[in-house]
Amino acid sequence: MTVTEFPSFKKGFERLKEFVDEMCLVEFYHHEMPGVPSISVVGRIDSVFSDYIEGLSHIGMRLDGGTDLNFDNGNYKIIFSNGSVIFSSKHDNETYCIIDFMERK
Repeated sequence: MTVTEFPSFKKGFERLKEFVDEMCLVEFYHHEMPGVPSISVVGRIDSVFSDYIEGLSHIGMRLDGGTDLNFDNGNYKIIFSNGSVIFSSKHDNETYCIIDFMERK
């Protein structure tokens, strides 16, 4: 399946695929504490995959060690900012996930 029907998700998927085998910082922020991440993980991106299920485009990302992150276009919009990929909730504008890529050497 393809994500071409959802341009922002396709761009997000392509951007994430560029960083397979690279280190990244993933932080989730919740609306109750917007300045402090509720979850923060540093890891190497093992794989990035996409699928189209029941009318929704999905992006999945696996970090080394087995941490899986999954996003769908029904619940998230994608924003690109200063080299980061941000998944922002469509249901709460202040709940979001920032995936920041470590500087390549």
